[in-house]
Amino acid sequence: METVDNFTNDSAMMIAYERSLESQRPDALFQDPYAAALAGSKGEQLSENFGNGAKMFGFPLWPQFHKQWTAVRTRFIDDRVEEHAPNLTQLVNLGAGMDTRPNRMPAYAAFARSMEVDMEVVNTSKAKIFSKFLSSPASHCPVENVDLDFLDKEKSLASELGQRGFDATVPSLFLSEGLIMYLGAEGKVKLLGDVSAVAAVGSVLVLQFMDATGSDAAKENPAVLNSALSQEEARKELGERGWGDFQFFAFGDDALNFGRFQGDKPSLSFSFCVCKKLS
Repeated sequence: METVDNFTNDSAMMIAYERSLESQRPDALFQDPYAAALAGSKGEQLSENFGNGAKMFGFPLWPQFHKQWTAVRTRFIDDRVEEHAPNLTQLVNLGAGMDTRPNRMPAYAAFARSMEVDMEVVNTSKAKIFSKFLSSPASHCPVENVDLDFLDKEKSLASELGQRGFDATVPSLFLSEGLIMYLGAEGKVKLLGDVSAVAAVGSVLVLQFMDATGSDAAKENPAVLNSALSQEEARKELGERGWGDFQFFAFGDDALNFGRFQGDKPSLSFSFCVCKKLS
């Protein structure tokens, strides 16, 4: 059987594999019937390798921490989609990877379109798997796959979205899951600027980020700090670009837990910011 092993974004396969594990649980926080096919044969090993670094992330006795984090973050975003779908007509998924929400969530029927933005190799691989191995992956709304490398200085999010029918005059829901921490110091600021430039007043941003404040991972690997984003930095960078009504969540908080957290205290390394475009 052909797989997605030639797909370059390994993290997307790892997350798909971990979503497939969650979907098999009797107490699953969500059901993703497509995840297993999207994980390829590398997803499982990548997940196990990540678990070996649990100590670095502050969980020395919890090697399964990332599997649970994937379950929690997926459910958290699902809930935000369901919360805002009745009031927003477009969704933009930044760094969509192997996400399957348009296909598995009926709430997407409220959107006029969902824009799935990622590198061309990612979108191509995902489309190939959907067409070959999934039985009926019909989406609940029109989906536009937008090819964009977020570090490409010659292409802009605004132009690429505009070419695929995005309406920058209406409020939209922007999702950024597992993306900004891979963009480096300049890339993370560029992403926030690019999103702000296309977000109409009333838009909502759901941003997953890594706050390295007090992180052992940052101490062992200073490069982590380049991609990390503290709450203060997020508030400043986004606030200067017209965002407000900030809400911050860390893995282990009551709203970012779902009974799965086993640490001693919430982990800032696995955080979310939810905010609204006010001007």
